[in-house]
Amino acid sequence: MNKKILLRLAAGLILFTCIGHTFGTFMPVPQEEVELVNTVNAMKSALVPMPIGKKQSYFDIFFGTNISLSIYLLVTGLSFLLFASADNTDTTIRKMLLLQSLGLIGVAIISGLYFFPMPSICTGVAGILGCLIYFRD
Repeated sequence: MNKKILLRLAAGLILFTCIGHTFGTFMPVPQEEVELVNTVNAMKSALVPMPIGKKQSYFDIFFGTNISLSIYLLVTGLSFLLFASADNTDTTIRKMLLLQSLGLIGVAIISGLYFFPMPSICTGVAGILGCLIYFRD
């Protein structure tokens, strides 16, 4: 299969995961899920002393982590689109593709262990496609 098509497919999987993750981050907690609402309220009230700066709630820490992952997925998805249109003979671009692909595989493993299978599958397949393209040349 053509490298450009594989990279665009990988970018689509990454951006699909990014959109789903970002949407899920900003979704309100359904009020009918009383136990979840109570957990979120407890997370918002429990403060964690930070080494530098003000105390943060567990909710703020998790929210910041979610936003960070969404930004990483967006940048990685756009990078794969750039890799698809770039000259893949440049060693710097190839190394960046490998680095991004290994990062995606790491995210896939963590997602599979701790979160949801769908983002794990999408990011894992995208990472494998990136590695396949890197090692194919």
